[in-house]
Amino acid sequence: MSVSAVTNVVPHGDHKSFDIRHKNSDGSQMVISQRLLPDGSKRVTGFRETDNARDGTSTRIYSDGRRVTQGRDFERRSVGKMDFVTKRDGLREAVLSDGRPVFRDRYAAYRDRDGSERRMIERTRYVHWSHGHIESHDRPMVRRYDVGDIYGAPVALYRPSRYAPDYYRGFHSRFLAPVVVATAAAAAWAAFATPVTSYDDPVALMGDMQISSGFEEAYADSSYSGATPLYDQPDAVALRSQMLAVQQQVNTSVQGNAALKDQLAGVDVQAASAQVQQAVSSAVPVQISEDVRQQVRQQVRLSVAMHQNGRSLVLSDVLASGYAKIFLFQTAQPVNVDAVSGGDCFLNTGDLIGFSTLPAAGSPVAEMNVIASGSNSCRLGERVQVRLTELQEMLNGFSERVEDNMQRVSACAASRRC
Repeated sequence: MSVSAVTNVVPHGDHKSFDIRHKNSDGSQMVISQRLLPDGSKRVTGFRETDNARDGTSTRIYSDGRRVTQGRDFERRSVGKMDFVTKRDGLREAVLSDGRPVFRDRYAAYRDRDGSERRMIERTRYVHWSHGHIESHDRPMVRRYDVGDIYGAPVALYRPSRYAPDYYRGFHSRFLAPVVVATAAAAAWAAFATPVTSYDDPVALMGDMQISSGFEEAYADSSYSGATPLYDQPDAVALRSQMLAVQQQVNTSVQGNAALKDQLAGVDVQAASAQVQQAVSSAVPVQISEDVRQQVRQQVRLSVAMHQNGRSLVLSDVLASGYAKIFLFQTAQPVNVDAVSGGDCFLNTGDLIGFSTLPAAGSPVAEMNVIASGSNSCRLGERVQVRLTELQEMLNGFSERVEDNMQRVSACAASRRC
């Protein structure tokens, strides 16, 4: 519905959700979205989109400071101090704002024991996360992935590291004595329905580590140490100011024009002036139900067994299994997704999602429910569309995190304190 030569209001569904689309003088477009969420609350978000015909890119700057750039053969997602890049050829990388690499993929050739040569993806990781902060590895860590594809799109399939058989023995039996955990540190990232101060089951400890370390990593990804928070970056501040001005202009135009008011059929444009959801740059514990906790523990137990047998966790196997409907995916790195209710939102590292419906044959995306999420992420209970290639990357990340936590538990079990 045209409000002016440069501004339109587009109602959706029951007219309680809508977009305001505004063309800027520099050729960019601003989109303000109001959505009615499943819990009855309203969410107002916005972005400015700029197309560059010369280099074939389209960049969105969001009202909370995040940025997504789509190129001819890549997608870049910027969430604070880190940029994540996914390339069309299946390779990925992440870079800190100061230029230091976080991880970087490359294709490499390897020979199997039978002498045959295979093409693999080699990922070199340069940093790790400790107590919510990014620290450099003393020596870069290299992990290897088989190369697969999902409906023609190349994907990496993590190949677990192999350890001596005795290494796994400690994960199949209970600790000889309970292991005490630093509850204050874990509670900064995840708030479990039933807090635990000590563990006698190593897999239960690893399961809780799996959840809390994911949200810890999300905080490290997005937080600024001694710098301006993401929400207060100049581009985000300017965008929110323009959003408010355009919302007020639209409301004034609609209230003063009976024909416009009639055409919009009662759309509550005034509600769009609600404050934009603010991204929180401090640690806020994510509430984790006991059902979710137990499901993650079961998946960790399965992952340890697969690790011991040298098997990769592959999306096609999950989909073909009887437990696909209850399987939980843990976001491995920030990803921008489309919300079923309209608009888009971010899934950040550590967020947990599950199938709303299993993907149809031939579909490159799946409809997922948000099961647990951080304060800067898609809302709890929201349904979102996620690419299958991203789901496989989540499985890779889950396996890698299990491997890391196996090493953590092995190291701290002897002292009975983690």
